[in-house]
Amino acid sequence: MPPSVDHIRSVAEAYLARHSDERDSLTLLFAALAAADAPTNRKTFPAHVTCSAIVINDARHVLHIMHKASGKLLAPGGHNEPDDRHLLDAALRELHEEAGIPPSAVIPLSGFEDVPLDIDVHTIDANPSKDEPAHHHVDFRWVFLLGAGHAVTSRKRRSTATNGGRSRAPPRPPSAPSSPCCPEGPPLPDHQEDAVAATTALTPGATPRRHIAVIPCRWGASRFPGKPLARLGGKPLLWHVHQRCLKAKRLDGAIVATDDERIEAACLQLGIECIRTEEHLTGTDRVAEVAERLPAEAYINVQGDEPFISPAAIDAISEALECLPPGAFAVNAYTELVDVGAVLDHNVVKVVVSAQGEALMFSRQPIPYPKGDRPKYLRQLGLYGFTGPALRRFLQLQQGPLERAEGVEMLRFVEHGHAVQMVPVLDDGVAVDTPEDLARAESLLAQYACLTAGTTGRPVGP
Repeated sequence: MPPSVDHIRSVAEAYLARHSDERDSLTLLFAALAAADAPTNRKTFPAHVTCSAIVINDARHVLHIMHKASGKLLAPGGHNEPDDRHLLDAALRELHEEAGIPPSAVIPLSGFEDVPLDIDVHTIDANPSKDEPAHHHVDFRWVFLLGAGHAVTSRKRRSTATNGGRSRAPPRPPSAPSSPCCPEGPPLPDHQEDAVAATTALTPGATPRRHIAVIPCRWGASRFPGKPLARLGGKPLLWHVHQRCLKAKRLDGAIVATDDERIEAACLQLGIECIRTEEHLTGTDRVAEVAERLPAEAYINVQGDEPFISPAAIDAISEALECLPPGAFAVNAYTELVDVGAVLDHNVVKVVVSAQGEALMFSRQPIPYPKGDRPKYLRQLGLYGFTGPALRRFLQLQQGPLERAEGVEMLRFVEHGHAVQMVPVLDDGVAVDTPEDLARAESLLAQYACLTAGTTGRPVGP
């Protein structure tokens, strides 16, 4: 028989003993437990219980299922079945069916043998073909450690089997409209449950991804310690950046890179792909370490303090990487500054661009100086693109006096004579450098709530 009401209530109370501030967010769960219908029945509305498995391998990478239609990376999981006596059993069964990992290959993370890592309530859209109204899943997320060397294979029809026991990289999403140097990719099947198991583990001969976003996050920002986990609209700042990356059409995934265990734990709880790195001087140094461990054709550095970064702007950087001029080592997005306060703000990096579109200088000071004509001021965005060889070259270069003085990492290429190609985009977002910026972001988030996601930050031109 499926998990009983008493069992579910007991597990929920054990979870709330650790997270007492989340009781109000689980109102739908306790309403389902008090109702006449079974809380695990998929036809119980407006909410029913589901289970998922968060699996960590020996390289501290997390297993995800990528849904081709939505492009979302999710933990393996689903509905409870009649033979699932406990919630943990349901998570293990789903793991086996979706990724080919048997229960004997995993063990619960210490301290989470009887308590889930997270209980998440999320909305499910109506599905008229199944006669299902819009409803909620109350997902009990269990966390496990994967035995070393275990292969990831798929058993269910909704998952694509991997090749030779190696994890398969997510398929390339459909690209933006084609151009001579940026051909359009094939469309993806329109099946919500057509999924593929994928891990971030780097194995010999692993199929490289195409373009991936890397979000470098560190705890000890001098102007705003703990910034990546600062709450914006009830979610950590890094979550918003990750969501914007997932909306981009040309990426094969988005990964947080951090040297901090608190940020890593938050990513784990949120189901965000994360790589633990060494300490580094800059975010690009951190991205370079990721490139050494995770094969891809190119890497897009999306700063973790840009919660409104446009998916279209990310795609513009991806496209520019496929059209790099000879001698260019990186691409970097920029936008025009119209606010005088932003021009004078030392937290806003300005850039001067050549007639060929290359960066001449970055500075926190207002450049160029308006001695004659009134200049047009340009803001550098925290959005960079690199190939693997360019990142290796970046690691070989020493920080120069300009980079050390300004604290702008792209100056490392400029000081050593390597071109940085600038990409113009339209952008009206807010970079969160200080607690005051976070307050402004809260106000902007309220405005964005009534707009269609992804309409800002469009690339300039067709």
